[in-house]
This record gives sequence, C-alpha cells and structure tokens, in this order.
Amino acid sequence: MKFLTTDYSSTVSVGRYRIDTDRRMRIEEYQGKVGLADLRSIVSAMASDPCWSPDYHGLVDFTKAELELSANDVLRLALMLRQEENRSRGWLVFAVSNSVAYGVVRMLGYWSRNTDRFRIFQSREEAEDWLERHASNHPPGFRELPEVVQPAPLRSVV
Repeated sequence: MKFLTTDYSSTVSVGRYRIDTDRRMRIEEYQGKVGLADLRSIVSAMASDPCWSPDYHGLVDFTKAELELSANDVLRLALMLRQEENRSRGWLVFAVSNSVAYGVVRMLGYWSRNTDRFRIFQSREEAEDWLERHASNHPPGFRELPEVVQPAPLRSVV
C-alpha cells in the first residue's frame, strides 16, 4: 500500500491529507479553527502531488474542525475547485459534526458545481462506509476524458 502524507499546520489550525493509491482515494483531515488559507493550501498541495489523480474519490473530515469561512471565502474556494488542475471527477464525501459546517459544505458543492458528486454525513464512520460501498460506481455526470480525434490530413486535389 503506497501512501503519501503531507501535514500542514499553523498555531490555530491543523490540516493534512493522505493519498491512498490502492483504494484510489484521498483523505483530508482538519481540526481546530480552519480558514480559507488552510483549505487553499491543502487543495494546492494535493493537486501538485505526483500521486494525486482527478479520478480519485475524496473524503474530507471536518468533524474536529471549526470552520471560519465567510460566504465570500466559500465562493473563492469553490472557484478554485472548478479550475481544471484542482477539479476532481470522483465522489466527494464530507463528514461534519455541526450545522454550520453542513451549510458551508452545501454552499461549496453548489458553487463549485459538484452537487451531484457531494455527499455529507454526520460522522466519519458513516462517510467511510458509504464511500466504500459506492467507490466502484462513478458519480452522476462523471465522464472519462474524451479521446482526442486527430483531423485527417489535408490533401491537395490539384
């Protein structure tokens, strides 16, 4: 089993991610006070990680986190997630422990245009169980990258 783990922390928040290539999954865990800079840092680091693939499913654990995000912060994060280099095509499963985090994740799903692939649960165990059962199924709207069709070479008819 090949894991790549990166930890990011500051004096007020902690965030880290792991990529499990065998299970085709990335796992993000947050605790403490989490702001936009923390989330952007993790998303950027994952997208540049050589083990990351946009086809992997994601599990984001906010159960130990206190999200400190304005609506404008959520919109900025959503726009970042819509950029091609950060865009995921797999399931995005969230574990939240309070109604504030639930509302933030719902806004994030809507503004990032990923609501068909978002699932939100009240515990990490529920989220992991659901993801294990559905990991082999592609989310609605999931599309493989189209094959590039090479145009036929031009011929001279003279």
